[in-house]
Amino acid sequence: LIFNLLSTSLLLTVNIVFTRSIVNGIISLLYFPFPAYFFLTIFDWYRKVQQNNKAMVAATKTESGKVENATKVDADRRRFLKILGGTGVSIFLLSLINPKQAGAAFFGSVPGPGTVSLKDANGVKINPAEKQPTDGYKISQVDDDNYPYYYGYINSTGAWYIMSEDASSNYRYAKGDSGFAANWLIRATLSYGYFDSVF
Repeated sequence: LIFNLLSTSLLLTVNIVFTRSIVNGIISLLYFPFPAYFFLTIFDWYRKVQQNNKAMVAATKTESGKVENATKVDADRRRFLKILGGTGVSIFLLSLINPKQAGAAFFGSVPGPGTVSLKDANGVKINPAEKQPTDGYKISQVDDDNYPYYYGYINSTGAWYIMSEDASSNYRYAKGDSGFAANWLIRATLSYGYFDSVF
């Protein structure tokens, strides 16, 4: 009951906080009876336990020296443990049946496709597994004695590119499909361009 009270209260709170229109607000209020029901049930149970405890204290010293109302208190405790155990079992079974959406039923999140997507600053989805133009290239030569610096990259098929860096940290590129060693020797005379125009 306590778990149900907390989860339904969280569900109600999240829906009210993230309400974007009057219709959504009215729909969010439809969740209110659930936490109210669990709160009143817990309050009633707590009141009965307090009454039973008072009755038990009054009955502890009887003429026979036995507690008369202990069985009723014990029954309430067993009922509470059964409810607690039933809630735990239901969560466990729900996680086995549909583990990706198990949390959605209790925490109010909207069930989705179960995938995580990345977006750039403009909100456009990015495929992290997408092949980039420079994938597979490894550094092969470096010339950083004087500006411009040159960095030579080559891949397993023999394709290459050379990156040039000037004193202002501007980068330009030249590339080819073969003959890296020969092009590295004449790197200063190659035609360099911006990344988007070269690749």
